[in-house]
Order: sequence, then C-alpha cells, then structure tokens
Amino acid sequence: MSRPFLQLGDGVEIRLLQEEDAQEVFELIDAERERLRPWMPWADTTRSADEVRTFIRSNRTAGTLEALGIFVAGGFVGGTGLVPDGADPVDAEVGVWISAANEGHGLASRACRAMIGHAFGSLGVHRVTACVAPDNARSRTMVERLGFTREGVLREAGRTGSGYVDLIVYGLLEHEWAPQANGWAPP
Repeated sequence: MSRPFLQLGDGVEIRLLQEEDAQEVFELIDAERERLRPWMPWADTTRSADEVRTFIRSNRTAGTLEALGIFVAGGFVGGTGLVPDGADPVDAEVGVWISAANEGHGLASRACRAMIGHAFGSLGVHRVTACVAPDNARSRTMVERLGFTREGVLREAGRTGSGYVDLIVYGLLEHEWAPQANGWAPP
C-alpha cells in the first residue's frame, strides 16, 4: 500500500494507485459500469484488472497524477486525477468519480477541493478546468459550488460508450480560489 498523497480527514485519503490495487479498482469499475458509461470514456474499454494495471504502470512511469484513488478506511471508492495541459503547464484539468454507495457524502467534492488546492499550491498552476457532460447534473452542481465559472460548450468533444457527448468547460483561476472558504487547508 502506498502512503497517502493527500489526507482528507476522517479516514479518507487520495493515494497514488499501485499495481496491487488493480483488481479492487477493476471490480468497482465493473460493478459500476452501467452508471459510469454515460460520463466516463473508459467505462466500456476497461475490461480486466490487467488493463487497469497497465494504466497504473504507465501513469507511474510518466509521473502523472491521473492514476489516483480515493480510499475510505483503506477501501477504494473512486478515482481522481489532475492532467496538466501539455502545451502550457499553467493549466490543468481535474476529474473525479465516486461509487454509487459513496455518492452524496461529499467525497467527490472533498477530493476535488484537495486536487484544486494541490494544483494551485504545490504545482503552481494558474487555471484549473473541469469538463462535464450537460446531463451530468451532480458533477455540474459540484463544480459550480466549488466556484468554477462556465466558460462554454465543446460540441461532441467527449466520447463515451453511449457515443459522442457535448462537454461544458468550467474554469477556475488561481486568484478566484479561496482555500479555507472551500474547506481545504494546505497540508
């Protein structure tokens, strides 16, 4: 087991996924596949623990923050990531997903707050974006509550198992982020 990347309190932590997490991650994706399909492009293409292991390994090798897990009391309950814009590393995109059993407890919001704080603090990012399908009301509400501004719509810019979907682009600038007001304090 890896040490926590970010501690969120109350037994909740964000950890870099390890290869030994692959089976647990795959089992949750498999159990949640129908629920994830409309929003997550990888929901239908992740077909084995070996594929998850390959994803984890490639992200570890590249040193990225895409393969992060949300754990409650040591159990995997969802994922998060922060993807810098390769062309301009002052911009990064945040993403999060949480299991149905853990939805509605603020875990996704807590994870996003922590990732945003890390982006603006440790990484020195100036702008964080989130791309959300118009029909994903829970995610839209969450990013709006976190202070993101709706910037526009990218038509059919996302592809899921259900086909192409529009993506609403939300942005949050460093000077707009008030960490303590958003329930996040630097570690």
